[in-house]
Amino acid sequence: MKRTVLILVSCILFIKHVSAQKADSVKTFPFTVWGYADIYYAYDFNEPANHIRNEMVNGNTHVYSHNMHNQFALNHGIIGVTYQKERVRGAFAYQTGTYVRANYSAEPTILQGVYEAYAGYQIHSKLWIDAGVFASHIGAESAISSDNLTLSRSMMADNTPYYETGVKLAYTPIDKLTLTALVLNGWQNIEDHNSNKAIGTQIQYKPNTNILLNYSTFYGKEAAAFETTAGMVSTDSVSTQRFFNDFYAQCSLSKKLTLLAAFDIGMQQKITESGNYIWYNSNLILAYAISKTFAVTARAEYYHDKNGVIIYPGTANGFQTFSPSLGLDVKLSEQLIWRMEGRMFYSKDAVYLKHGTASHSDSFLMTSLALKLKS
Repeated sequence: MKRTVLILVSCILFIKHVSAQKADSVKTFPFTVWGYADIYYAYDFNEPANHIRNEMVNGNTHVYSHNMHNQFALNHGIIGVTYQKERVRGAFAYQTGTYVRANYSAEPTILQGVYEAYAGYQIHSKLWIDAGVFASHIGAESAISSDNLTLSRSMMADNTPYYETGVKLAYTPIDKLTLTALVLNGWQNIEDHNSNKAIGTQIQYKPNTNILLNYSTFYGKEAAAFETTAGMVSTDSVSTQRFFNDFYAQCSLSKKLTLLAAFDIGMQQKITESGNYIWYNSNLILAYAISKTFAVTARAEYYHDKNGVIIYPGTANGFQTFSPSLGLDVKLSEQLIWRMEGRMFYSKDAVYLKHGTASHSDSFLMTSLALKLKS
């Protein structure tokens, strides 16, 4: 932990040095160096023995970001560089932290540190092609917590892809509209576990600077969580067709009030009989800026996965859980944000483990200090 923090501090000082050199340069500098560090402390009132938040009765969890209980930890540390010049662009970023350990566990060790690694070419003034590892086209929440309205990720974000590997075409016919098509190594994979590839689409429309509308899809063969409880690795022998839809709208209702409304619904083909399993998730977030320094956020979310396709607790009614949260943000500077949050979970079944006993509920308090620098 100490070694990791020292490395990140060194990288951040390097970013400042590069930034100073860039400011002194008359020529256009095509590289941007950036860094990010998110240190947190969370206390789960169910007091999980394994120190992983939201531990369920079968030993699984549905949390991958800020997931440690009762210890100070690095959730996410990143050092990256981007390149943009004329019709060529690219990026590479290295990452570490508890988020990486939890969310990339199915990847080979040598690839777990890859946050992004892609190259792109502008085929036409309105058309880009990118290939490599890049951020997911699904969902409104990023792996970088300071970019999100809430400190902890919604169940929606933690259980859809954060990253993808493949090729994507992004077409912008008008400034307000972007259409994207993707061919991928499946549902959040760097190294593919399927012989089949997946396809994705995304439509983003910004009628004005205050409104963003998004519709994303995923279609491919994947294994359900109840079939692959160890490591969440999807293989051909247990994979069936998955069709997933993600809708969200983010609106600035005023200079101080922001609304994010999202709804996901997925279908997974059954193996031994006809038909599909269905799961869905709704999420509503309100963020209010009290001043330039202080902001409050409130969230209400419901996740319904009765058959355990994505979240498998091993109970009769699966995962049917409501979760409200309340947060306070303190913007210490343009680069540094201190956040606090309290959150509760209420499930139809006793899916959570509390002091060795099954419980219908779980809750936690968490605080985070996140620094983001760019040259």
